[in-house]
Amino acid sequence: MIPRGESWFDEDAGPLVRPYALTRGRTRSGRHDLNMITLVVTVRPDADAAFLVEPEYSEILLMCQTPLSVAEISAKLNLPMAVVKVLLSDLIEHNLVVFRSPPVRTPTPDRKLLQAVLDGIRRL
Repeated sequence: MIPRGESWFDEDAGPLVRPYALTRGRTRSGRHDLNMITLVVTVRPDADAAFLVEPEYSEILLMCQTPLSVAEISAKLNLPMAVVKVLLSDLIEHNLVVFRSPPVRTPTPDRKLLQAVLDGIRRL
C-alpha cells in the first residue's frame, strides 16, 4: 500500500503503455521482410488511417510523405524497431504505404579498380 501523500507515478518512468500494447502483443511484422534500411513512403498524402486506432499510424503516414527508412521512423516515433515494423506491416496491408527493400547483395567492387581510382586521384 502506498503511504498517504506519496505518489506512485514517476514522471521519469516514461509512458505507462508498453510499446507492444500498440501492436496488440504482435512481435513479428507478418509476411513483409522489413529491415532497418527499408525505405517506406505514403501512397496517398491524404490517406486516412482513422480506422486504425493508434495515433502512431497517422504519424507514420504524415512523416512518410517523403521516403524514410524503418530506422528513421523508429527514431522519430521513439519506439523499438520491432514495434515500428509491425505498425508498418499493418499500413502495407491496408495499401497506405509502400516499401522498397535494398538489394539482397550488391557485388563488392574490384580491388584493382579501386586502386586505379585512388592512384588517379593522387595524381591530380
